[in-house]
Amino acid sequence: MTKLNIRNCARCKRIFIPVSGEKICSDCRAAELAIEEQVKSYVRDHPGITVNQLIEGSGAPAKLVWRMVQQGQFENSGLKDAKYPCGNCGKLITRGTYCEECAGKLKINAQKFAAAMNSKNRAAEKKAQSSCKTFSDSMYDAMTRGR
Repeated sequence: MTKLNIRNCARCKRIFIPVSGEKICSDCRAAELAIEEQVKSYVRDHPGITVNQLIEGSGAPAKLVWRMVQQGQFENSGLKDAKYPCGNCGKLITRGTYCEECAGKLKINAQKFAAAMNSKNRAAEKKAQSSCKTFSDSMYDAMTRGR
């Protein structure tokens, strides 16, 4: 029996079926895309503005504007002051969650962790294989005990 994946929209609380992990329904997503287009248009019409001026002038939610900045939607638009702190060290960045240095360290640590987990899993499999007798081994033991 298949499990139907349904959830409540994080914005309007209506029930919907997410297609690929969405947290908001298609109606709210369409409304969000319309706001994003308004924000982009505002930036085109007001070159050289700061992020705070964009938030105030466009009327868009600050969280949405900052998410757009993090996604790199304004990199070549001339938007000033579009920097925010790295999620780890606090260095000012213009895109993503982490600066290049912290992202590199995170990648190395993730690779080390994956290698350690693979090694641990291989050791557990090897131990399980060595402690498990095959059916023929078990039959041989049973037959020799009976003699």
